[in-house]
Amino acid sequence: MSRTGIILAGGKSSRMGQNKALLTIEGATVIERIAHELTKITDQLLIVTNTFRDFEFLGIPMVEDMQKGKGPIAGIHAGLTATTTNANLIVACDMPFISSSLGDFLLTGLDEYQAVIPELGGQLHPLYGAYRKDALQVVTNALTNNQLRIRSVLEQLNVQVVTEELLQRKQIMIKETDMFNMNDPKEYEKALRVRTKGSEKR
Repeated sequence: MSRTGIILAGGKSSRMGQNKALLTIEGATVIERIAHELTKITDQLLIVTNTFRDFEFLGIPMVEDMQKGKGPIAGIHAGLTATTTNANLIVACDMPFISSSLGDFLLTGLDEYQAVIPELGGQLHPLYGAYRKDALQVVTNALTNNQLRIRSVLEQLNVQVVTEELLQRKQIMIKETDMFNMNDPKEYEKALRVRTKGSEKR
């Protein structure tokens, strides 16, 4: 099954004060780090953004939200509308340390489920999740009805929740930083410290 990595980069980064996808860690922008990791497990990439000029340097196809100001649901909708593959890994643009091995495992679950979402530390992570193309209708209906909570969408899909226990049984190593996301300058500083300490080396 062909796979697409969809990077959601349509947010305003208001808490960060600048485009968080373009912040650098060890000489590479966060979105470059994400794209590099996704190329290990997907056949093509797609960026959902409302500021095409910011990401032209990547040479990756881009689409914009069809409905602006609707949050991540609008990004998921745009990505699933544009994708040409049934299997898609959706990733927020503020997650610099994503794990390709975890992403690969999530994608394999799409043979049976419409969405495969990790639950780590007791928290669901739908913005590092695998979504089948046929989840689009539910996402479209939610957007049309202004139901913008991702959890509400997941409740209407055939979803596999991937727990830490399941990953351990499958011998898939995960780290606390795999789901780390940066929303403000303090979290960016924390990300820089993670790299400085070398605790995120693969």
